[in-house]
Amino acid sequence: MRFRVLKLDVGKREISTEDFEKEDVFGIIDYGIHLHSEVYKSYEVEPYDPRNIVVFGKGPFAGSALPGSHRLMFFFRSPLYGVLMPSAMGGAAYQFQHVGVDFVVVEGRAEKPTVVVLKNDGERLEVNLLQMELDKVIEIWRGYKGEEGVYALTQYLLDTLGKEFEGMKFRIAVVGPAALNTNYGAIFSQALRNGKRMVGSEDWAARGGPGSVLLRAHNVVAIAFGGKPRKKAFPGEDIGSFKTAKGIVEGVHKKPYNEVVSEKTVKYRFNPKLNTGGTFGGNYPAEGDLVPILNWQMPYIPKEDRIRIHENIMKHYWGPFNEEAIKTKNWTTCGEPCPVVCKKHRRGHHVEYEPYEANGPLSGSISLRASDISVHAVDAMGFDAIEFGGTAAWILELVHRGLLKPEEVGLSGKPEFTKEALLEKPVETSEVNAKLVAELAHRVAFAENEIAKIIGLGKRKASRILDEKFKDRLAYGESFKDYGVFVPLGEDGEITPTMYWAIGNYIPLPIQGRYWTFYQFGVFLEPEELAQKIVASAIWEFWYDNVGWCRFHRGWMKPVLKVLFMEAYGVNVDMEEHAKKQMRKLIEYAKKAGYEPVFWDSMRVIDLVAAGAEEFGNEAWAERFKADKIGTAKEYLKRVLRTYSQLLGVEWEI
Repeated sequence: MRFRVLKLDVGKREISTEDFEKEDVFGIIDYGIHLHSEVYKSYEVEPYDPRNIVVFGKGPFAGSALPGSHRLMFFFRSPLYGVLMPSAMGGAAYQFQHVGVDFVVVEGRAEKPTVVVLKNDGERLEVNLLQMELDKVIEIWRGYKGEEGVYALTQYLLDTLGKEFEGMKFRIAVVGPAALNTNYGAIFSQALRNGKRMVGSEDWAARGGPGSVLLRAHNVVAIAFGGKPRKKAFPGEDIGSFKTAKGIVEGVHKKPYNEVVSEKTVKYRFNPKLNTGGTFGGNYPAEGDLVPILNWQMPYIPKEDRIRIHENIMKHYWGPFNEEAIKTKNWTTCGEPCPVVCKKHRRGHHVEYEPYEANGPLSGSISLRASDISVHAVDAMGFDAIEFGGTAAWILELVHRGLLKPEEVGLSGKPEFTKEALLEKPVETSEVNAKLVAELAHRVAFAENEIAKIIGLGKRKASRILDEKFKDRLAYGESFKDYGVFVPLGEDGEITPTMYWAIGNYIPLPIQGRYWTFYQFGVFLEPEELAQKIVASAIWEFWYDNVGWCRFHRGWMKPVLKVLFMEAYGVNVDMEEHAKKQMRKLIEYAKKAGYEPVFWDSMRVIDLVAAGAEEFGNEAWAERFKADKIGTAKEYLKRVLRTYSQLLGVEWEI
């Protein structure tokens, strides 16, 4: 397939375009793997080297009439996990498609913080690299028109550049102070309507720290992109026509289009069985007492107490959300036309499960109003909200236990970090903890003290420093990392798992912290079966990312994708074999970069796996963990990775 590529060397200020064609490149992940592995060889350098290019762009079906086909994908080497990482920004390719290219490659390092402006007036693409002083950027992050961080910078650029895009569909993506001072800065963007930001449409490319790479490797603080609306010409069937696209979907599913899409996306829009919708509305009733709380302390909290805490979550978290977002139908999209309207919002806050879970119950807040404060602060600072929430929960527990002092971290007090507090005074406890999470977000994002700078490295990297600095506070053989929950890779790679007590979330894989794994909570499988399910899931998660398709539509899209390649491009793709081949390339890259699987080096993670065997009803493994926890954990992980390696035809073992 052929793709139009824009290359930006922001250091040399060189701009060029080219047509790229390679028989095994069907999407942006394919292209990114090719560049990182074969052209720039970014495994040879550190993640903040300018050779760690950021590739972003749209999938081959952007411009179609099918909903979900307009995710803007970013691909880079993660400074946190150490390996190549895709990150998705919902809906943003709906505006990006009018730029007139498929992919953009950012290389080199600009002399000053730079705003990349990509604008197509229908005749030609104009590219501008606007430079700012860092002091000015920080001043805006500190406050502009009553807002801070990414919201302030977005509004500033909208005020500054808005007139340039008159008559065009455009969008602005920015980074916040977290990108400047931590390894887990995100890229934020919000859909625009009539020159104003749409409440509830906020979206992020966040996992793995793409914002940190964009700023620290390339000195790019924002990308404004758009153009006059244009119709995409597909080489084969015109899937830009709703009639044609609809016919393809109905031909595969043998059902009416509206019925298929509605049935397969019910969780994200509105589920009449639960009388709720969206990830937040659907997950809390489903997870029950398995909801991650208090820095993943579920293995140490009796089930009856977890059930009562979950009742408080349903009352103070889920209930208000239903009243204020679902009953009022405060629903919108990520910026592309879509019948699912999965974005739920209330009181000016966009509410999704992962950010509100990581910076809510996981961090000791189960009051929705309280978590509004913490989540908004974390988002404003431009963090990967999952990564920061996992880190904040870790820090709050360390302060609670006396391993760190509030004043050392820059906190105004100690957290209420016990099950008793969540049971007996849930609202007051939540207000205390959420306030501290918001304080921590500011301290770490702006690197306001020594400990805040260390925290910005990530839990695993920070623990090595803290272990030495405060060794007199630790019990014999204990480490700060024993309280952290992260997936380790290589000597210093790490990433916080998604917010489910799922064994597949803790397995060191070439892509982790997203859904390229088997993330079903409440299930403890034999290691060989877990490996099979991980590979089966990763094959299709690869494809959703590769073609920039929203995974909320996976239920109906998965069987249609191969047909779409045939109909729209005349290309016959072996979906499974191609995905496996690309996963092998990701593993090859990881090994060249020095990041291979290692055994869990956090006792909290080992306890989550061991307790999971008993909690989820696998009696045989539960007994083995009771007899020899560490030895059994090592055997389980070895067997998972051995089968994973055999299925892919690689060596990816501890």
